Amino acid sequence: MNIATVAAAALALSFVTQVDAQWQKVPDRNVSWAAGKPNLSGPAPRTAQRTPDLSGVWLADPDPHGQPAGLEQAVFPRYMINIAADLKPEQDPLRPEAAKIFTERLQRDGIDSPEAHCKPIGAPRFDAFPLPYKIVQTPSLVLILLESETDFRQIFLDGRKPVEDPLPRWMGYSRGHWDGDTLVVDTTGFADGIWLDAIGHPSTSQLHLIERFRRLDAGHLTIEVTIEDPGAYTRAITYTQPATLQPDSDLLEYYCAENEKDAQHYQ
Repeated sequence: MNIATVAAAALALSFVTQVDAQWQKVPDRNVSWAAGKPNLSGPAPRTAQRTPDLSGVWLADPDPHGQPAGLEQAVFPRYMINIAADLKPEQDPLRPEAAKIFTERLQRDGIDSPEAHCKPIGAPRFDAFPLPYKIVQTPSLVLILLESETDFRQIFLDGRKPVEDPLPRWMGYSRGHWDGDTLVVDTTGFADGIWLDAIGHPSTSQLHLIERFRRLDAGHLTIEVTIEDPGAYTRAITYTQPATLQPDSDLLEYYCAENEKDAQHYQ
């Protein structure tokens, strides 16, 4: 089965390529500019607390080895399609019961995926989805605003304890701390059955997500993602998703349910 085709079907909202922005182009003041062009390779900006400032509008990089797919022939981010893309098929650490769910999702060509039914995409797909997201950083809270479904995440840096007996959520409950120049984010409390990628790698309520955000320079960010879920996998899966700053862009609201025409064709 062609995985790219399944991913494209899951992204029945092939809106994923960016359209012309409707905001006036306002240069990101955290980036130096010359002759109207941003210096994306300049030094990463820092806050008054001397931590890297992650603030800005970011877009996950497409897979440099990916093939165009979907109606608009877009090249999608590598790990949005497949969190196990760096592994050989026989190395995918799916437990038997999770492998059964995964196979069933593949066979249905992605029509059960959350985004095909205008549901949230959840974490960790948030980091690799092919629509822009905006990071707003404060000393005690980092907000990540996603254009898709006008969704959001909150990462608390105030030292709070993990939530006891959490009400399951698509994005879970995130706590963060700085380790040198790296923002380390620990997230638990996920809903059962979230799709971890477009081809349907499953998860359970035991999902534990660790992300390491690093702003390499003014225009480039990496997010190292470690997925631990003993209910679905025999060991952790780790990958690194790069992103590039969109220095004169901003988010627009987007709601999949507006003008949605796909669900009537599902069987």
